[in-house]
Amino acid sequence: MFKKPLILLILLLPVFAFAEDVKFPKIEGWQQDGEVKTYNRDNLFERIDGASEFYFSYAFEKLYVAEYKKGDAELTIEIYDQHDPVHAYGIYSMERPPSADTKSIGLEGYYDDATLNFTTGKYYVKMNTYHVENAGETLLTKVAQQLAPTLCEAPKLPAQYAAFPQESMVPHSQQYVSTNFMGLSMMGSAFRAKYTGSEGDFTLFIMHKKDRDAAAETMKKYQEFSQAESIKTEEGEYTIDDPFNGTIYLLWKGNYLVGASGKVTPEKAFALAKETMKNL
Repeated sequence: MFKKPLILLILLLPVFAFAEDVKFPKIEGWQQDGEVKTYNRDNLFERIDGASEFYFSYAFEKLYVAEYKKGDAELTIEIYDQHDPVHAYGIYSMERPPSADTKSIGLEGYYDDATLNFTTGKYYVKMNTYHVENAGETLLTKVAQQLAPTLCEAPKLPAQYAAFPQESMVPHSQQYVSTNFMGLSMMGSAFRAKYTGSEGDFTLFIMHKKDRDAAAETMKKYQEFSQAESIKTEEGEYTIDDPFNGTIYLLWKGNYLVGASGKVTPEKAFALAKETMKNL
């Protein structure tokens, strides 16, 4: 009595090629070339030698790769599991060109004639082709729209990226720097976004520390590095004369440090920092 459901299940299975919890799409007119390849932290260098450490700094867990062929044309899909949406969007944002014309593919994506990259949920997906004319706008967009919902049904911009005030922000400029923010090891990681104002261009940033004590330690080390006349330990507004990065305006509250650098007045910097704090 189970024959019909079993037959139906067998018929449905070829819609996707499975690789653990990741499913690669079947593409009309294309044949998958070999099995899905998987990489972890032990062997990622075999796939992206020289870039592995960068991916590790964004909490890389696993990479799934499927290759397809159609005559002499080739298509490769790489799906990076970056642990959570914060790190997935983070590494995507760091590799996204400033001039990218972003599209609603998954959470966000962009393409050119031969490649398409997008992020959704905890995944960062990179697709590229060989010998396919105008692939980004046609083939890759179609495949990406088919693949994205299987990875994450309802992607949402993580709270830290969404906390930046929209007014005067350069669209889609949010990024996550995983370590050594502003070139300083004491700063650790930070979220940042670009802005334009009456004085010129500037950057607004968020540092999310594990607790208040960690934030206090960062502030102490930063003041020492900047050779402040006195080391303050209370929450509030700080103006730091950073010998490497110029004047930095910082607002400290709890385990968050929100600041601004670049061509911005202190009044504007602290106003935006306070608005950002409210959004966190």
